Amino acid sequence: MKNKMQWNVTIMSSNNIERPLSTRGHITSGVVVSDRAKRTVIVQRDIETYIPRYKRYARSISKTPAHNPEEMGARMGDVVEIAECRKISKTKAWIVTKILHRGQGRLEPGQVKPHDEGQYNKEAEKKDAAVKTEAKN
Repeated sequence: MKNKMQWNVTIMSSNNIERPLSTRGHITSGVVVSDRAKRTVIVQRDIETYIPRYKRYARSISKTPAHNPEEMGARMGDVVEIAECRKISKTKAWIVTKILHRGQGRLEPGQVKPHDEGQYNKEAEKKDAAVKTEAKN
């Protein structure tokens, strides 16, 4: 059986009590892309799945809302570890358990979607090639 972690989370009920929240199931990591909501962050994960028929990898992203306890204080740009827990609200069933790397408070262009950088590099290479051919003529 996996180790369960206990977190004191303020439950937004009529009497505003604090009680422990145990994690269970999956543990994953991602980048915080939004921290605008109260005690909630949106964590984006890059997913690579292998498609055997085409012998290729397909890249996609997943944005997961996670509970951000006040003790954690994860901000935009941070790389965090999130764990599955019981449903906290309609959309939240994950909680931030650890901040792996602090960000600068803003996202750099290649930080969230590294698979898009190849596209930008190809465009830059095409422009460079066009400039070189013009220089030769």
